[in-house]
Parts: sequence; structure tokens; C-alpha cells
Amino acid sequence: MINNLKIKILFLGASKRVSLIEYFLKSANELNVGLELYSCEHESKFYPISQYASIIPGPDFKQPEFGFWLNDFLKAKGIDIVIPNMDAATVALSYFKETKKEFEASWMVVSNYELCIKMEDKILSDEFFKSKNIPVPLNSTDIFPKYIKNRFGFGGRDTYIVKNQKDLNRFFQNVSTDKYIIQDEVKGQESTVDIYFSRQGVLIGYIIRDRYEVSDGEVMSCSTREPYEIEKELINKVCAIPGWQGCITLQYIRDGNNITVIEINPRFGGGVTCSIEAGLDMPLYLLSEYIKIPYKLPDHFKKIYMTRARKDYFYEYN
Repeated sequence: MINNLKIKILFLGASKRVSLIEYFLKSANELNVGLELYSCEHESKFYPISQYASIIPGPDFKQPEFGFWLNDFLKAKGIDIVIPNMDAATVALSYFKETKKEFEASWMVVSNYELCIKMEDKILSDEFFKSKNIPVPLNSTDIFPKYIKNRFGFGGRDTYIVKNQKDLNRFFQNVSTDKYIIQDEVKGQESTVDIYFSRQGVLIGYIIRDRYEVSDGEVMSCSTREPYEIEKELINKVCAIPGWQGCITLQYIRDGNNITVIEINPRFGGGVTCSIEAGLDMPLYLLSEYIKIPYKLPDHFKKIYMTRARKDYFYEYN
């Protein structure tokens, strides 16, 4: 171990990200450093990652109390790196990062506050993408089916499909239109691009993976491949936006030469382990950068297929 170096990492909402945590442990072993892992969750119960990380109960990421809690926890534990794993956590952490300059020694791996605010809110992100000439789903008159999505929804939650105007009118009889975004259904191949930016905001690399099976917003099977020219153009346009840091996941649907962007999540996505295994070793890059040792990308990325299986975890209680 490098001078008995142990890096303390706090994840925010990593409850089920077992494979991602295992890649961090693997990278730490390659670098000959130790890891001390924590994850802030809403409750102090057992989570799948409990085998690797200490579970720390904390306030909801959207509550003002979270900032005070994070302030005290960073001081008490001497945390080196903080990594958000939920959309709300990216907003909370980016705000803390930009308002608490006394914690600059701790690396908060998150994009800037303005980007995180816009990416969490589907209405704001829709407006932002349009301003950057990034194609998004339309809301065309008299064209159905349409998707209705909660502007702050995640993981496929609070998303509905309506097949005609009557169903659309009925849906909004009891809910406010301000809380949802309405979009035409878009057909084609759904893909994700896992992109990694350094602490200085420099693009390090990216991998595309096509999504085949999704459950509750989480990819269950996917495969990596080389990008098409139209995808390269889109990715270059997204990467040129200043303020990204760490891992971001760009999701879109491609139908021939037409691309429609669905969202960008400025955090590690659920299927990011596929890109890590294919060669974009983001945990290794992140840890290497923190301890200030050089790293390089492989000569080529592997073309791999990933499928997921259910695994049971048991916890004995009184």
C-alpha cells in the first residue's frame, strides 16, 4: 500500500450499486491503496452495498438540512471524495461544492450547479437542449401516442403513455400541467453514452452502449460498439458544453440518421459497469487523479454484451 494510504469515499444514494463499488475496490487494489467506504441513505437499514460500505443515515438530498449534515460528516470523517448516485444528490452536492469553498481539499465529483439543476428537471433540460440545438422529442398537435413524464421523475417512475386527446385531457383533470412534460413517442434504438471528464473538466473518453432490455428505468442488457458519424457529432456537441465533471450519461434514441436526446444524467448510471468492463475504467481514472499518478486509456475498447441477473441478499434481524 502506498505509504499506508487509505482513501475515504462517501457515496450519496449508492444503495444497490454493488458492481460499481466492486470496480472501485478492484481499481484501488491495482493502485495499491486502501478504501474506506460510506454511503448516505435515508435509513440505517441493510442495503446490498452494506457488505462493502458503512451505511450512514442522512437527510433527504432535497432538504436544507442535508447541507448541514454533509458539512459535519466531512469534518468528522475527513472524507476525501464524494460521489453522487442520484439526480437529487447531484444538485445538492453541486450546490454544496460551489458554496462551501473551505472543502476544496475534498473532491466532490460532480458537474456544476447550473447543469445539475437543469439536468434534474426535464422541462428545464428540454429548454436547455433546444438552446444548444440538441434534438429532443416534440409535442406535436394531434399526434399520439404521447409520453407524460414527471419533470423530476427518475428510474422510469411517474411516467405514463396516452393514446389520444381524450386520455390526455382526463390525465390532467386532477394534476397540474406544470409538474409534467408531454412528448411524442419516439421509436428507434435506445442508446447510452458513458462519458468521463477529469477534475479540470477535460474530456477523457466515452463508450456507446445500445440498450435492449430495461426494468424500472435500469438497463438489464446492453452491448458496446463503435459510434456512427451522426453520434460523434452529437457527443462532440454535448462535450463542448462547459461545466461537466466526472461521469455523465447521455441517453438518446436513434432511427437511421435521426437522433433524439432523452436526457443527460451527470452521475454514474446504472449500466456504467458495461463501459468500465469494456475499457473506460472510470474508477481507476478517478482514484489515480486523486492520488496524482498518471493513467492512460487502452489502445481500444472491447465490444462486449452485458446481461444482468437477480441476486438475493439476506440480513438477520431481531
